[in-house]
Amino acid sequence: MPLRLSICLPVYNFGAFLGETLDSILPQATPGAVEVVVVDGASTDNTREVVEQRTRAWPQLRYVRLPQRGGIDVDMALSMEEGRADYCWLFSGDDIMRPGAVDRVLAWLAGGDDVLLCRHTICDKHMRFLGDYPVLRAERVCRLDFANAGERHNFLADAVNTEALFSFMSGLVIRRAAWLSVPAVQGFTGSCWGHVARLLTVAQRQLRVCYVAEVWLDKRGDNDSFMDRGAVNRFRIAVDGFTRIATTFYGEASFEAAQVRRYLRNELTIASFMSARQAAATSPELESRRELDRLMQVLYSEPGLLNFATRNVYRYFPLWLYGVLRDVLRTVRPWIAKRGFVLMR
Repeated sequence: MPLRLSICLPVYNFGAFLGETLDSILPQATPGAVEVVVVDGASTDNTREVVEQRTRAWPQLRYVRLPQRGGIDVDMALSMEEGRADYCWLFSGDDIMRPGAVDRVLAWLAGGDDVLLCRHTICDKHMRFLGDYPVLRAERVCRLDFANAGERHNFLADAVNTEALFSFMSGLVIRRAAWLSVPAVQGFTGSCWGHVARLLTVAQRQLRVCYVAEVWLDKRGDNDSFMDRGAVNRFRIAVDGFTRIATTFYGEASFEAAQVRRYLRNELTIASFMSARQAAATSPELESRRELDRLMQVLYSEPGLLNFATRNVYRYFPLWLYGVLRDVLRTVRPWIAKRGFVLMR
């Protein structure tokens, strides 16, 4: 049986979660058809022990320890190189794979696409369900060649977040030959979006993408490894990184750049900015209000009543009153989530 799928997990200090992740994957990984590769960026926690406990029972699991930490862009690229199958499913070391997901991936591979893009749910840090996280307004299977401007524009116009531009690692199954057909884009290595830049480089010639509209995993929230330098810096990574991606590949005044700003406004809502503003007030040594103001201007400076209202709420709404409203919303959040909504991610 040919090796069809490598499930590649680039990890760093995720030992507390990696066991649960691997236990959701390994029973689905048929030896000979599917392998699981953990690429460890020189973790200092118990990651090695967690993996080695399972390599004895699961011969399809390989552990590769890197001599030093390279960062997510480098480690992700190395994970793709370590994979030996036709396709690689990049997977985070703290997300949970749904039962039957591997069989569904293998079935979809028959379509010959270069990228499969799946749906997922959002959970809290303890994997309690919060809500679905769709990529498109209309949940439907969608196939396109990303190199075709008309097809790309139709797809992006229907999308609601940056996952339509490959931002979420665990939602991507990539044909390895397509990935290896171009080198890493050095200008984006270290940005956290190196994999996006690489896929869009491939897409300058041809990139056959299929959005499968199926939920294949549950994403662990409240566990963002990029938050170690604060919420404002995390906002900067998203806003500056993705706007630079769009500008570099499509131009500052392009349709794609406008859609990226729309996606970022969907992801970084007024509630997110108010939380960051509150953090800047209480921890100014970590959170920069000036930088936060700049990011608000980048996303919400365009004409329109909603953008105008958002800017003014951000500037003038009392933080104490926001805190009261936030606490109320968090209290009712589980009730609302059960009815299909997600509040204040």
